[in-house]
Amino acid sequence: MTATWLRECALTLAIAAAGGVLAGTAGIPAGWLAGPMIAVAAAAVLRVPVAMPASLRDGAFVILGTMIGTTVDRRTLESLPEWPVSVAGLVIGIAIMLAVIPAWLHRLHGIDRKTARMCAMPGAMGFVILHAIETGADSRRVAIMQILRLCTMLLMVPGLFAVIYGTGPLQTSGGGPPLSWPVALGLVAAGFATLPLARRLRLPAPAFFAPMCLSAGLSLTGWFDRGSLPLEVMLPALVVSGAAIGSRFRDTSPRYLLESVRAGLGSVVLAVAITGTLAWVVARITSFPFLQVLLAFAPGGVEMMTVLSLSLGLDPAFVAGHQLLRFLAVCLILPFLVTRS
Repeated sequence: MTATWLRECALTLAIAAAGGVLAGTAGIPAGWLAGPMIAVAAAAVLRVPVAMPASLRDGAFVILGTMIGTTVDRRTLESLPEWPVSVAGLVIGIAIMLAVIPAWLHRLHGIDRKTARMCAMPGAMGFVILHAIETGADSRRVAIMQILRLCTMLLMVPGLFAVIYGTGPLQTSGGGPPLSWPVALGLVAAGFATLPLARRLRLPAPAFFAPMCLSAGLSLTGWFDRGSLPLEVMLPALVVSGAAIGSRFRDTSPRYLLESVRAGLGSVVLAVAITGTLAWVVARITSFPFLQVLLAFAPGGVEMMTVLSLSLGLDPAFVAGHQLLRFLAVCLILPFLVTRS
């Protein structure tokens, strides 16, 4: 390690922390991940030397995967069989998006098929970008389009609904009450312990996927009640994760960024059109309100869409169940789609 490289790492973490504080204080959804990501990416585009050690990145992703797994709720999963039509609509929507959007990105914008498939993934942003990094896809383009989709779904949609329906500012509730420190540290330690085996088995994004599966499995089997990791553990991991993703934008030109945003805007329009059409069809077939189905199908933002449904007097369990199913589906099918590329 050189002194220059250490200074670059320290500067990157400082920029990421500032971005996290600003976004978190402003109440931006997923701010402690998106804020550092955008701040470091912007610095990289402006030719600020940014760097992030792989070991620190992997450690943060272990905590992030564990955090996502702790939000899995057995009671929510048990309710899924009560919604056969809407679950079928969700699955059909995912299939259509993964067929239409990658083809559109490949044929109209010349994006390679592997990258296009990852850009089209409806959710699980951290997992998708990490998998793009590890599989040699254009992770910068994937990050741009995933961030653009996330911003659209988490900022514009709740904002529009708040204006139309007169709801107050929305606050994320997290994954439940904080877990006790022994349980939280035990889960994180177990997540780190899974890494050697996960890498030997060549699991996708092992630093994220293996801890997520472990903590989710323990939650579903009743080893602990659904909850969230303490903020003292979560926030540093989110900042480092965002910095690691943002640092991938090093040596990115403004022209490349604009081209990716232009392609991403079209893919967002397609995703919203597909989601809205299927939500309308499902609402017509069932007795569920259209807005409830639309929030359940929205490609991204599990917590915010659930909280939004609660503020609108809709069924939050319905929205959370479908969002969880979509997230798990993306994590499971992504490796197979990439293998086909």
